[in-house]
Amino acid sequence: MDMRRNSGFVSIEIMVVLIVIALAIVKGTQLYMEYLDGLNQQMAAQQQMKVAEAGSKYIKDNFAAVLAAAGPTTPAVITVAMLKNTHYLPAGFSDKNIYGQDYRILTRKPQANQLETLIVTTGGSAAGEIDIRRVAQIIGAQGGYISSTNTTVAQGAAWQVPLSNYGVSPGAGRLATALFFQDGAIANDYLYRNAVPGRPELNRMNTALNMGGNNIEAAGTVNATGNVNAQNLNAQANITAQNADIGGETYTNGWFRTRGDGGWYSEKWGGGWYMSDSTWVRSWLNKSIYTGGQVRGGEVRSDGRTYVGEYLQLGGVATEGADCAPNGLIGRNAVGLTLSCQSEVWKPLGGVSLGAAFYGSSIGYDPKDGGTAPYDASCPPDTVMVGLRNITNGDYYHLICRPL
Repeated sequence: MDMRRNSGFVSIEIMVVLIVIALAIVKGTQLYMEYLDGLNQQMAAQQQMKVAEAGSKYIKDNFAAVLAAAGPTTPAVITVAMLKNTHYLPAGFSDKNIYGQDYRILTRKPQANQLETLIVTTGGSAAGEIDIRRVAQIIGAQGGYISSTNTTVAQGAAWQVPLSNYGVSPGAGRLATALFFQDGAIANDYLYRNAVPGRPELNRMNTALNMGGNNIEAAGTVNATGNVNAQNLNAQANITAQNADIGGETYTNGWFRTRGDGGWYSEKWGGGWYMSDSTWVRSWLNKSIYTGGQVRGGEVRSDGRTYVGEYLQLGGVATEGADCAPNGLIGRNAVGLTLSCQSEVWKPLGGVSLGAAFYGSSIGYDPKDGGTAPYDASCPPDTVMVGLRNITNGDYYHLICRPL
């Protein structure tokens, strides 16, 4: 066995192991440093929030004095030492944060009875951009920072304040907290999730709320003083409104109900349907009804004339000579002759009746035997023949008779 070759393989394996160990150490060191940075960020955020809480209480308790000392561009200055001397902070509270920066509580009066307070850190070492943004995120809505991208403003997630308003320029890498007071109570431009007694404005929007295409879920009553615009409206229960103006078609699986004397109205043509009593469905403004189909009912009554464009077909069959009521009814017999109710008896119109039936046009034959026997066809007594009526479009006739 070649010992020199084996020793070469061993050297390569040792080198690979050492490289892996070195990479693991580098990665572990990186993770550990990130862990330490996270601890520093948490510590800086907690300390900043403590100062903000103490500063808020101090300003509330001494609102008149701070208001008198503050101007629009010359802020009143509150230090950590003042907060410790007045017991708003414990005596052992550090004057500096983890980055060696001091705290300055600056309060200006933009208008009567209103204070705007900005807590900034100054001096010390500039914290990294990632650090200050993370600290502000931990603090929450009031948290902010001074970025290297713009050192003239202090900014948070939802606010931005020019540092010139407070006469200070701490430089990049510093922390900030925004507080706003009105009439001695803290007020800010953030929307509160919960009600604050006596402060309804904290739950009120002062501008349009843009949801960016997201939903509003599980809402109770929605009260609007203006328009509600939507693509589709889906409701599981009732929709109550003063008026409904629909630009397209309206569909329902149930009834269209009106609760007054109104109904359906054609705004363009001025007609429609309505009910003003419990009996009649009426045409608005006495508009006519037109259909190519049927109009059907138990009774059809015309208060004026009745016009028929084709034929009038009588379905009621009466028997000539039978009783009837009331006078004036119109019907027909089984073969189609029109009858009318006269003196409560069914009679032919104009007194005309049908006489005997016969075959042939000149010599009559009795139809009872198929038209083979001679037959003397005549009208009833006291009547005279006035014509013939063909029965079968052939040689079968009735005499048409009229009273003398």
